[in-house]
Amino acid sequence: MGAPAFYTQADLDVFDSSPLTAGPWGPHAQHAGPPSALLARQIERYQPRSGHRLARVTVDILTPVPIAPLRITVESIRQSRRVELLQATACAAERTVLIARAWRVATVAAELPALFSPDQFSPDHEMREVSGMEATAGDAAFPEGWHRDGYLSAIDWRFERGGFAEFGPARGWARSRAALVDGEPMTPWQRVLVVADSGSGISVCAPPSEHPAINCDVSVVLNRDPVGEWIGLDSRTTAVSGGGAMTQTTVFDQTGTAGLATQTLVVS
Repeated sequence: MGAPAFYTQADLDVFDSSPLTAGPWGPHAQHAGPPSALLARQIERYQPRSGHRLARVTVDILTPVPIAPLRITVESIRQSRRVELLQATACAAERTVLIARAWRVATVAAELPALFSPDQFSPDHEMREVSGMEATAGDAAFPEGWHRDGYLSAIDWRFERGGFAEFGPARGWARSRAALVDGEPMTPWQRVLVVADSGSGISVCAPPSEHPAINCDVSVVLNRDPVGEWIGLDSRTTAVSGGGAMTQTTVFDQTGTAGLATQTLVVS
């Protein structure tokens, strides 16, 4: 038996969901990270085009995702010589639960002069060696009442500042212990989307018991593929009285910034 996985492929477009997908709110609904990565997997495999890459993936979360078989369909919405807009839909028991749209674009020409260094937009910091950092998100680091036997148990965390049980901005590294689909290595896009939805979880700005904030989407733009198993997240959640709330996350690896992620939050 291989490493534990979030999903097992049951048919060409059907995936059985394992208990590892369960989010922190309870054992019956999935954390949005694994199914977002699964949508990206299907998009990556849909009629790939030489000289093109995924540039942006946005996932709209229509309803809590049950821990049940997911059927995923992919279609091309618009295609031209240099860009293509793809849409992936995830259904559980014939009910649409997630919709992802992705831009697949032509890669930048190799002869184009570099306009910015890879870490031009990185926070002011010195990159640290992740493997030498101690685990900082054990059971004691999770808020009381969170379901810890699903997704939370499948991700390794190393925090440089902040964390799940603290308020304010947070900066950390995340690595999935589980495969996305049984028997498969994850691609860089899949590794990012498994953890990008946690940006709002590591950077809460108010006690969740008093003002729970749930995201209704996650949008990721990468200008390059992160290298290695560890994905860095530098997250900041803001909420404006009488306005709205959002989380913005810088995505990076040990060589610098790779992209950005945003989440739209609904605050009670």
